[in-house]
Amino acid sequence: MKFSGGQTSGMLLFTLLEAGLLKAERGDVVIFNNTSAEHPKTYDFARRCKQIAEEKYGIPFFWLEYQTYEDARNGEYTRLPSYRLVNVEPRSETNLDGYHWRGEVYEELLSWNGFVPTIFQRTCTQSLKLETTRAFLKEWFANKPQTERLGHFGKSSRLEDDDLYERHLRNGGGVPREIFLEKKQFARERPIYRPAQFYADFSSPAREFNSSYLDENVFGESVVFGEDGVEYLSFVGLRADEPHRVARVRQRNSGGPESASYGGEHAYMPLFDMDVTREDVENFWKKQNWNLELDPKDGLSNCTYCFLKGLKVLQNAHNALGAVVVEELRNTPCDLNWWVNLERKYGRDMKAENRRIKREIPNDFIGFFGAKSAFSYQHLAKASSKNDSLAEFSDSILPCDCTD
Repeated sequence: MKFSGGQTSGMLLFTLLEAGLLKAERGDVVIFNNTSAEHPKTYDFARRCKQIAEEKYGIPFFWLEYQTYEDARNGEYTRLPSYRLVNVEPRSETNLDGYHWRGEVYEELLSWNGFVPTIFQRTCTQSLKLETTRAFLKEWFANKPQTERLGHFGKSSRLEDDDLYERHLRNGGGVPREIFLEKKQFARERPIYRPAQFYADFSSPAREFNSSYLDENVFGESVVFGEDGVEYLSFVGLRADEPHRVARVRQRNSGGPESASYGGEHAYMPLFDMDVTREDVENFWKKQNWNLELDPKDGLSNCTYCFLKGLKVLQNAHNALGAVVVEELRNTPCDLNWWVNLERKYGRDMKAENRRIKREIPNDFIGFFGAKSAFSYQHLAKASSKNDSLAEFSDSILPCDCTD
């Protein structure tokens, strides 16, 4: 099951657990993909859900993070995408396997890509969630006790400025060298390898499972996905009042549970089929003695200032967090200034990057909200400080449409 960290996925999780539909002995697992851009209370909620799923129901529950590592491909050193397992406490010098929460994971993706995701090019959803989940499941279903070590065995980075930039030019890029290398810097400073990690160190119920179906599809250290390999069912927490989001998932899977076009995945959204709405989810959690301690009206769950939330939700989030956040959250994704700086650093300055503008766009800078929108996080910050209206941008910013 894919657990997003929100109330809806929490309801789905416990509905599945109470119904006995998840079986540890066949390899069933719950996955939370940490983008490092969540509100601290989301991590508290996810931690509690993991604890109950593991201790009461015996189902493995893993927290994953996207990461890159250095290795050689086609005779050249580069960084390649993968994931790491993390525990449920923040990363520190005494807890190196802890989760990141200051935006490091999110920025690593943007730094290596060299641009920000947009409403039309959702590289964050693709890389931080979909592909990270697939990479994990390929190893998990191989039924080994640990993940594989990835990366070269050098003690320092083997990436050279000249080699990186020459490859950029060779691939048709035209970003000036200084801008190109500056954007790559954060990712290049990340760990150069991914260590092997024992599953049992990150989820106590993790154990080998018996499945001849999976065993027959293991190749090396992972399984093969797809039509001629492993196919699996993925539970996603989308409701009946989110038909556009359900349609996106079904489009990716060419129809729904009966299809497996996306690398063997059969996506199933049982809450949608059960006609569960937001009101039903809220009523479910009102009956519990604990909950996600975030007001749904503030829209702070699932990446605090995500550009896919829509203008109204972004304004609500900023009103809830305040223009000046507490010291602990300063320069984190709970601070709007963090998003402003990230957009400025990794957005595409068409003039500075010598890009040819093929069509009319509102300005020469392309940020999170795409080329057709003149809106940016800077506009949200300025309008909030001056109490200005942002009505002029309402038609150019899509409402929430994230899926996984």
